[in-house]
Amino acid sequence: MEFKIGDNIVYGGNGVCQIDDIKDISFFHEQPQKYYVLKPLFVKQAAVVYVPFENKAQVSRIQPVLSKKEAIALIDALPIKTGAWIEDRNERKEMFSDIVANGACEEILGLINLINTKASELSKDGKHLNAQDERVLADAKNRINNEFAVALEIEPDGVYEMIHEKTGIEDFA
Repeated sequence: MEFKIGDNIVYGGNGVCQIDDIKDISFFHEQPQKYYVLKPLFVKQAAVVYVPFENKAQVSRIQPVLSKKEAIALIDALPIKTGAWIEDRNERKEMFSDIVANGACEEILGLINLINTKASELSKDGKHLNAQDERVLADAKNRINNEFAVALEIEPDGVYEMIHEKTGIEDFA
């Protein structure tokens, strides 16, 4: 897929970004290469991500942001059910982190539902999620809030309210 300056995209673990520029850059005195220059949206500190055109693996991680129609369809489908809880903590961290960084919104929404369901089960026993699972949940919600905000042309803080009003789901963001 060909992207252009000004496009809003999702880039792996960097989340929602805007293509700020496309230009030839020479790093470390190498031959200049063409790069996508990405500016992550909704981050507090200034950041820039460079993705070389020639690196097919990195370019393949650039995905378009959901359309408004797609975002609304996903909200209408909530809650999205997905796989089973992974008991092995290390395996769970690896799998869940990969979903947040590289998964489609539907997978991430399913992950949020899975972790929230586990949190509810633990709460009944007077327990809570461990810090690792809390972090993954926060990252997943942040990714969804940011992508839906761009797709729906609202602020990230308004995504939870909109989803809650439309679905009645209490614990989304």
